[in-house]
Amino acid sequence: MTVREHEIKARQFELDEKRRKLRDLIDLKQHIEASCDRIVSGPAGGYGEHGSAEERRETLRNSLTDIDRQIGETQTAMEAARSFLEESENVRDGYDRVPVAIGKGRGRGQVEHIRIVRSQRG
Repeated sequence: MTVREHEIKARQFELDEKRRKLRDLIDLKQHIEASCDRIVSGPAGGYGEHGSAEERRETLRNSLTDIDRQIGETQTAMEAARSFLEESENVRDGYDRVPVAIGKGRGRGQVEHIRIVRSQRG
């Protein structure tokens, strides 16, 4: 396995971990929203004093805000990892291998290939 292939596998693993984290965060968000709904619709004396239910509701709202922030960060990181993987896959498939033509005898196909590869890199 080449260094490039090893790096691609590591990036794929990172992307899979980010997907798992995003899935877990979304599940946690749904669970907290359900808890928030139960507090709102539950009996008034369910948490003892009225103030403790309000505190719990506020804590859950703060948690939801934090989870939304983490979801956004994870989605951004996933997009960056996904684009890196796409670039790496293109490189692994040989798009970075510019043919070397010695002398003046470069064929039109080689020149065109070099132009395409340079535009992909830049």
